[in-house]
Amino acid sequence: MRKQVEEWLYFSKIDLLSAKKLLEDAYLTQSAAFHIHQSVEKCFKALIEDLNLRVPKIHDLEKLLGIIIEHDIILKTNTEIISMINDVYIETRYPNDQGLIPEGIPSIEFIQEIYSFAETLYNEINQLLDK
Repeated sequence: MRKQVEEWLYFSKIDLLSAKKLLEDAYLTQSAAFHIHQSVEKCFKALIEDLNLRVPKIHDLEKLLGIIIEHDIILKTNTEIISMINDVYIETRYPNDQGLIPEGIPSIEFIQEIYSFAETLYNEINQLLDK
């Protein structure tokens, strides 16, 4: 595995570990959501790097997944959860017309669900790239 690919995965793992620590406090779900998004984003960028493509400087998980799919890489991913992670990332980071978080602070249950998804995705991509 090339060094750049390893580094994307390393930083993805750091974000996963950060999110796991933040899950210990229901008050910090916004921060956990941020790190979960970052972990998934970095996993996708590891795959893109492995394809020897220019890694785009974007944060949109759906667009990153689209690049991966265009290159015939099939993941056991749930596009609905990808969309939810994308949405909660934006909603917890930037204010909009309806206030900072129009849907409310993410629940600990929701964050645990997307964390579990991100952890599974990280393991799947790590195994895929290790072959």
